[in-house]
Amino acid sequence: MKNQLEQAVREALGKIQHPVYKESLLDIGAFDRIDEDDESFSVHLKSPDADRKQQIAFEAQIRGFLTKINPGKKVKIRFAVDESLKPQEQGNRIKGVKNVIAIGSGKGGVGKSTAAANLAAALKLKGLKVGLIDSDIYGPSIGKMFGVPSKLPLTGDGSNKILPHEVQGIKLMSFAFMLAADQAVVWRGPMLGKAVEQFLYEVIWGDLDVLLIDLPPGTGDVQLSLAQLIDVDGAVIVTTPQNVALQDAARAASMFQQVKIPILGIIENMSEFQCPNCGHITNIFSKNGGSAMAAKMGVPQLGSIPVEKEIMDSGEAGLPITLKDPSGKVAEAYKKIADRILVEVEKFK
Repeated sequence: MKNQLEQAVREALGKIQHPVYKESLLDIGAFDRIDEDDESFSVHLKSPDADRKQQIAFEAQIRGFLTKINPGKKVKIRFAVDESLKPQEQGNRIKGVKNVIAIGSGKGGVGKSTAAANLAAALKLKGLKVGLIDSDIYGPSIGKMFGVPSKLPLTGDGSNKILPHEVQGIKLMSFAFMLAADQAVVWRGPMLGKAVEQFLYEVIWGDLDVLLIDLPPGTGDVQLSLAQLIDVDGAVIVTTPQNVALQDAARAASMFQQVKIPILGIIENMSEFQCPNCGHITNIFSKNGGSAMAAKMGVPQLGSIPVEKEIMDSGEAGLPITLKDPSGKVAEAYKKIADRILVEVEKFK
């Protein structure tokens, strides 16, 4: 019975996440031993700090698991403080994730999500371990671009954490995976922040070289929550060359600066259109706006992406063009952008 109780205790500890250290009590090393006498079991646990309120909360959760096996004896739970259990200070980091990079625009309709999807693909093609969060709760589109247009059955580890969906080795999490295709989200700010926190810390990301976060348009609740919840290593701004997009992109840049997130550079999307018949190049959305903005801000222009029907077709078909045609012109442009981003992010380490 003692072994059965110990197994139940370990199982319970594996399902209880420490609210400060973002790891399960089992991973922290909270289990010590079990002592048994004629009338009771004494479960001895170690706590990384002396917060009695947390200990009481943990005890209640553990007892909830232990009642399932009903050993026939009283169960006493004892905590002893052991500060050596405290995980190494890493700030607001996700365990195993090396770089967190936000993709923002300040304005909708500039192809930010398409850029995020193809950038994730380019990084994956370079042999990196990549994750992508679609944090646009009101209008999630990453799922559609990777062939998951609506609600998706998600699995977990039994401890309130879920596994991300994977497409060709890219780990994905989007609110679209939890919604019917035409279902609307009508939430206020605090709920948005909670959703972002769950995407960051309650998804089993594993080891990643880069976790990209596709931000919603604007400079609102999600962006602020992100800055408060996690240490973001850098931000990439996506814009088209036209003035109206550049104005909003400048506001996004200002927001990142205010919350102390370094700007890695500018991606100029829809930079030009080349006629497939005659080869004539037309600057549909003006010209050189991205490079002018980058120069004004003192950050690199990471690259330019042309207007191509194939980009839209691939997104509609559920496979980013960088994965569909990995040796094509657009894919090569995104690979070069990925190289620049990896260089820039190291400058702020």
